[in-house]
Amino acid sequence: MGKSKKKIDVFSIVIFSVLALSIVMAVVGICIAWTATTVKVAYLLGGASKTTTLKLSEIAEANSKLVDAGSDPMEGYGVMSAFAYITLALSVVTTLVFVISRFAKVKVLKWVLIAVAALTVVSAIVAIATTYSFCGKYAADFIVGDAKTVPAAGAWLLAVFGIVGGAAGVAGALKK
Repeated sequence: MGKSKKKIDVFSIVIFSVLALSIVMAVVGICIAWTATTVKVAYLLGGASKTTTLKLSEIAEANSKLVDAGSDPMEGYGVMSAFAYITLALSVVTTLVFVISRFAKVKVLKWVLIAVAALTVVSAIVAIATTYSFCGKYAADFIVGDAKTVPAAGAWLLAVFGIVGGAAGVAGALKK
């Protein structure tokens, strides 16, 4: 009588790889440019434009300085940063639940995985929406130009890979 070996299928390896990649990309997203502000000067004054990017940590530092100086915090910063970190945490939890469910073969973990993965998708969507809302508050029109702030690569990496990771988690849970 031989020992039965537990076999991990290719599908599980692919799902785990996507989930691991979603964690890495969420961390990268939080560490690189989160917003980009482009200031354009009127054509008559040379028509120059300059783009400045800020990481989430730099926005947090600026917000902290405002609060320390007795000013109001940046409107929308708290919600935006909270959902960025919630998305990262949910990506990690989705991956852990997926791995545990593959080895434990407990039926209830399938439903837990679906719930956590769906929350990851929702959190990623809310993260990019709140980033757009935050950026919209820092646009301006001047007599000689304008300034526009938009989500940069970091916000998009977090959102896209949060959605992809959540979808992979749901697909992993639904596979028999």
